[in-house]
Amino acid sequence: MNLHDFLVERAKFPFPRPDESQTAGTTDISKFEVGLLEPEWKARHAMRDDRLVQKLCHSLESILGDTPLAAGPENFLLERFSPKLRFDDDDGGENETWETNGSEASSRSLLDKGFFEATRRCLKQCGTYRFKTKLEQSVEGSSSRVDYVALVNNEPKALCEATSPSAMKQVGELLPPRGIELKWVRGQSLVAKIFSKAALYLGLRQMEWLFLTCHNYWIVCRLVKDDQHPYLVYSSKISIEDSSEPFRAFLGAILSVVQGVPVEHSTYSPDMKLDTEEESLLTKDDIDDDSGTYQGSLDGTATSYPNTWGHAHDEQENTESELIVTSSSQNSPEDFQVWVHLHSMSNNTLVLPQCARSSKQRLWLTRFIASGSTGNVWQCRFDNCDDLFAVKVVEVLRPSDAGSRQRLRNEFNVYRTLDKAHQSGQLRDRIAPRCYGAFKGNRMDILILDLCDGILNEWRDLSAPEQSQVYKLVQDLHRIGIMHGDLEPWNIGRVRGGGFCLIDFSESRRHNCKESKKCTELQTLRNYLWKPSLGPLQVDGVNLG
Repeated sequence: MNLHDFLVERAKFPFPRPDESQTAGTTDISKFEVGLLEPEWKARHAMRDDRLVQKLCHSLESILGDTPLAAGPENFLLERFSPKLRFDDDDGGENETWETNGSEASSRSLLDKGFFEATRRCLKQCGTYRFKTKLEQSVEGSSSRVDYVALVNNEPKALCEATSPSAMKQVGELLPPRGIELKWVRGQSLVAKIFSKAALYLGLRQMEWLFLTCHNYWIVCRLVKDDQHPYLVYSSKISIEDSSEPFRAFLGAILSVVQGVPVEHSTYSPDMKLDTEEESLLTKDDIDDDSGTYQGSLDGTATSYPNTWGHAHDEQENTESELIVTSSSQNSPEDFQVWVHLHSMSNNTLVLPQCARSSKQRLWLTRFIASGSTGNVWQCRFDNCDDLFAVKVVEVLRPSDAGSRQRLRNEFNVYRTLDKAHQSGQLRDRIAPRCYGAFKGNRMDILILDLCDGILNEWRDLSAPEQSQVYKLVQDLHRIGIMHGDLEPWNIGRVRGGGFCLIDFSESRRHNCKESKKCTELQTLRNYLWKPSLGPLQVDGVNLG
């Protein structure tokens, strides 16, 4: 028996009972992510091709040809297919994991222990190919974390998105017969979101194949490039029950990319008639009324802003109330530039830089800097302005992001307090980057700040005078009644021209620091900074021990 014929007959997997009764949903995509797409990788349509899986299977047959399969490798592969497959090789019997599949977590376990392991073994028979998967890989500047990136010899070849059986059931039942326009907007139906996400995943990574699956059921997505614009192709839903087609399609897609063998294209015409889908209405949870109350804190309870840091309705409103922001390249055609409209927060008494006030209030995100627990940080600049700034962005695309928005707003209140302390003379020098205001939009908050010249890597990188400077920064912060809350080297920014500043106040809180020796944060910082080789830590000539 050759390898291909063996796979046709034996590349099958258990079919655990799916739980298809749960509510299904998926998160919206970010406009910033869409802005990152280059025009040649931004699909405008998704079209159906019911022969897509068969095309992949035919491609696999062509690639494998008459590759023989010896008795040893045959037994090696059989261990990973039904009915011999076990969740754990040491089980000695059927494992209950293969009996039911009720969630996305179950789908992942089944894929990891069965499907992907079988792929690894099969690729070994096709050549010196090393196969593995990476979990939740995101593209710089985006939150588009795809569940699996399939790697061959450490090079990405295909994507796989795991979902629950309930989601796959609904998507399979609602697949448009012909195709839909990809509108790249929020609030779409489940199927439109699924295909928009698939096109986004593939476009950002400039890849061709994505497999959507709950292990039991599969839908193949393909991003096809042509001379005018790319388009997404999707298959009908297929089942893994008593069928080797899902496995052969997955293996065919990977080998077609590895060996550069083109898979038969799907016919597309700009004049083709597409299906229409009604967009779902926004829910109450989607509406931000700027009430100041955050429903659902990190511990699950409702919280509100502290009274001393709340909305300052009695203060003068910032007249610079509108701002539009994009992550699109200025070299992109205007119809591909995706702009997000923002408004000044009601407590924003800070003003934009002079160069921004003298031009259109358009902000270009020019370079991704870092990602943290609160949000993404970008280098940015305003229209007709050469000066560079930093912008911290939080997007609320899923319920868990609400905590990040609260932390950003908490951080903004700290910057307001720091600015007042500096303006009043309480602080002689700025101990943090200057903040130029906070803006909010639908599901998005941003902070605009001075750009640091990098961050501290390790406490041990500091000289004795630098230790003293960093310690004094924290002392000054405590003297105006604030505890930083997350003192780590990466939250110490380097100032252009020399020196340091404190950054990231998302965990900060009010603090009454009467005696420094009894202050836990200052004591912990002294322990971080003290080096026997440099002698006692001194600040303003005072020996701190």
